[in-house]
Amino acid sequence: MINLYCNNPTAGKKDGTAISQDNTQTSPLALTLKLTEQKAVKVAIRTDAGYKTTDGVNISFAYYDGSEYQTTGGNVANWYVCLDNNYSSAEEALSKGTWGHSADITTDVTDVNTILWVKYDATNATAPINDTSTAVCIKATVEAV
Repeated sequence: MINLYCNNPTAGKKDGTAISQDNTQTSPLALTLKLTEQKAVKVAIRTDAGYKTTDGVNISFAYYDGSEYQTTGGNVANWYVCLDNNYSSAEEALSKGTWGHSADITTDVTDVNTILWVKYDATNATAPINDTSTAVCIKATVEAV
């Protein structure tokens, strides 16, 4: 009933590619970067047609240890999210965005894209990885309209 979308989604539209759920990795959120580099990617959140959220939405990250999700561990500390402020590019979002390990959308999310930005901070200690243990968590109450 609520999903994240990648591949340059457009605010207010219904475009983008749904990011895979349940650790299937069929269409993962992907960032390729070098050590000590930051890179942001635009994503969208929207509900299925006929639904909307109530009381806000919280976006955060969790580590999947193979049996359950945890708030710490793995590479969770390297992932950040920020709300969109009509940023024209990833570079503008990186330089002007308010980044945190979680973000709260206070308006209702409907069946059209609400834009967010997600980034990964690679440090000198970060070895090249295919991080399949970090999940994007969406906490929301969704209701029929």
